Amino acid sequence: MTAIEKKKFFACFRYVVYTMIFLLFYVLQNTPNLFSVYGVKPILLIPAAVVFAMYEGEFIGGIFGALAGMFCDMGGFFLFGFDAILTLVFSVVSGLLIIYLLRRNLWNAFLLVFFSMVVRCCLTYFFMYQIWNYDGASSIFWDNTIWIIIYSSVLTPIYFVLWKQVCGFFHRKME
Repeated sequence: MTAIEKKKFFACFRYVVYTMIFLLFYVLQNTPNLFSVYGVKPILLIPAAVVFAMYEGEFIGGIFGALAGMFCDMGGFFLFGFDAILTLVFSVVSGLLIIYLLRRNLWNAFLLVFFSMVVRCCLTYFFMYQIWNYDGASSIFWDNTIWIIIYSSVLTPIYFVLWKQVCGFFHRKME
């Protein structure tokens, strides 16, 4: 194999590994009662995609963000494509902010994940409960939606360290 062929093979292998990691997050997210605390389960894929885009940039981050959103859509009970579009936008914005405006650090990762989760969960709450004017819809927001946002955002350091190690390994190998 020539050096160019090795580089192409390693680039393809890198994307296969990234896909497998997102698939693992999908399985973990949709396993019943895994990571459930008092009936609240975190959303693993959206924060993982946002932090991933911080390391890989807006284009690759956007592609894998859309993939993560499609995985969320397959495991959810909402309109298919909703999470895919939102996660695509969150990932592209995250990648662009890190490239042009922010530093790649844990605090910025936490803020980007928190903002993404607030927007996603509030939109989901609005379209699933509030728009239909269900009785007790506000209790669903305060007892469930807020805790999903907090629980999903608290896991940001795990994603930050994971993607730092994995993406750093592949970037060092590609040089």
